[in-house]
Amino acid sequence: MNETAKNRMWSKIRKRIGKSEKEKASREVVCKNCETVFTGYYCPHCGQSISDFDRPFSFLFYNFVGDFFAFDERFFKTTIDLLFKPGYLTKEYFEGRRVRYAPPFRIFIFASFVLFLLLEVLTNRGLDAMLDADLRDQASAVDSLNMPAVDSMLRVELKDVPVGDSAQLNLNSNLKTLFGGNIRQGMATEAERLEQELKTETDKAERKEKRELIQLLRSPEQIKARILKYMSWAFFLLLPVFALILKLFYIRRNQNYIRHLIFSIHIHSYLFILMILIIGMYLTLSVNFGIVTLILSLTFPIYTIIAMKKFYGQGIGKVVAKFVGMSFIYNTIFLGIFLFVIVEALNL
Repeated sequence: MNETAKNRMWSKIRKRIGKSEKEKASREVVCKNCETVFTGYYCPHCGQSISDFDRPFSFLFYNFVGDFFAFDERFFKTTIDLLFKPGYLTKEYFEGRRVRYAPPFRIFIFASFVLFLLLEVLTNRGLDAMLDADLRDQASAVDSLNMPAVDSMLRVELKDVPVGDSAQLNLNSNLKTLFGGNIRQGMATEAERLEQELKTETDKAERKEKRELIQLLRSPEQIKARILKYMSWAFFLLLPVFALILKLFYIRRNQNYIRHLIFSIHIHSYLFILMILIIGMYLTLSVNFGIVTLILSLTFPIYTIIAMKKFYGQGIGKVVAKFVGMSFIYNTIFLGIFLFVIVEALNL
């Protein structure tokens, strides 16, 4: 189906839906929720829509996508203003001009969904490359030239126990076995060895520990999946945390917490879109984007400072000082959450 045919199809669907809704809105209807008689799209008493959801799936899908992207271009206009006008959307929101923009939380949800989807793809690609890398060449790191150093280390560890030629040959053989394939194969071999030990292990604590280690060796991807899962929840938690930090730094303003929360949502949405752009470049183009990534990353503190200046209306000096203090507190909390996520992910 070409682009013209697609446009005609969607145009017909929009006309059919629009015509049906206009016909309903022009006559008196009885609200199915509270039985109020009225004309229009929404009940004036309870607010329920007159839309009928007992329709073909194609209609419901169109309505869902239409509500999400707001086909009146609100979504795209909001995204552009979010990217290029720091603090503008938050200011507009509290000046009462909200209908022309997509709701703040909707933008954040959409950006977080796309971001963690791309992170899933990126981490899968990186993990597979690492696990399947051929390590045979790495064996040269411990060759005959390095064996005297290994021998001396063994003598220190084993004290008076001599490390003769046979032990040296065994060590060299084991190293070649370790580097004789890739990490995935080595982990599978180690898992098989632990499974054999598990058959004769009687200690309950040891059996539990070995089972968890075998599970990890058999499926290393589960750690990555758990980290991404916990990090997605962590960022939701950081939204109100950052808003609380803003509240503390602007406590003399005596502003409602919701103002800081909306500002926090917009700031994190910008950060997520920035990360989407960076990850998207690495996934689609096989070029080193080190400098571009650095430049894009540096836009975030600049963006946040400008947004704070526009929304809170303070001088640049005070804004920069508050930004530094807030960043220290926020990054400390973030680091703590990140370490907690890593520990929880490893606690299988």
